[in-house]
Amino acid sequence: MTADAFGRPDPAGAPPAVPALDPRRAGAFGSYAEEYDRWRAHYPDAAVDWLVPPGAVRVADVGAGTGRLTGPLLARGLDVVAVEPAAAMLDVLRRRHPAAEAHVAGAEHLPLGDESVDAVLVATAWHWFRHDAAIAEVRRVLRAGGRLGLVWNGPRPREGWTAALAELDPDGGRTEFRDPVRRAVGVPPDEVETLDVLWDWHVTPDEVRGLLGTHSGIAVLAPAERERVLDSAWAIVEAERRRLGTATVAWPQAAECVRWRPRPGAT
Repeated sequence: MTADAFGRPDPAGAPPAVPALDPRRAGAFGSYAEEYDRWRAHYPDAAVDWLVPPGAVRVADVGAGTGRLTGPLLARGLDVVAVEPAAAMLDVLRRRHPAAEAHVAGAEHLPLGDESVDAVLVATAWHWFRHDAAIAEVRRVLRAGGRLGLVWNGPRPREGWTAALAELDPDGGRTEFRDPVRRAVGVPPDEVETLDVLWDWHVTPDEVRGLLGTHSGIAVLAPAERERVLDSAWAIVEAERRRLGTATVAWPQAAECVRWRPRPGAT
């Protein structure tokens, strides 16, 4: 099944694997690249290590944003090609990670030669792509034995204050957003491997407010409503921090990972 960048079904009429997303959200990131870079979470080492194939030398970070995944890949001694459609995001990435080869482009037209990388890695971005075109490009640029690696990083609400916080996020209560196989639209579901890396992010109320302000579903709200949501989030975390008497609170997170190695000769 294929879908466009916003989860809409293809002309054949197959339903999307993830509910349709407001098209305004795809263009929201470039307008606050600095905020995105400041507030977004890191990816846990266990997730990055699982996604990178053994012996990999050159990898593509597609939908690279400001380089949240690019940095850890470079730190592992890899040659990294960062591909990002929003020029403002890529400007931040180039400043943060000058060792990366960086291109303004989308997943549907990768600026890479045939069989030129050992892995195509996508961090919290696959849901924005036109999946049929992106899969074709992944097949084209991967070397023999290479693989596609996808990861989504986000809260894993439990109860109490974390559940209350999730209710403020338009996507926070969507259980299908916590199913990485369903998120990996276009990838043969019987050919993938999955891994959930659970971790705690120790955050202040200001950090939570800042992060939620970079979530596309909140960024497109009317200004007054957006401020109401963000102020409510701050108050929820501040109340928990005061209850604990600590400088930060532990916010449960999950890095949900999918990896796929195309079968030789398949199309």
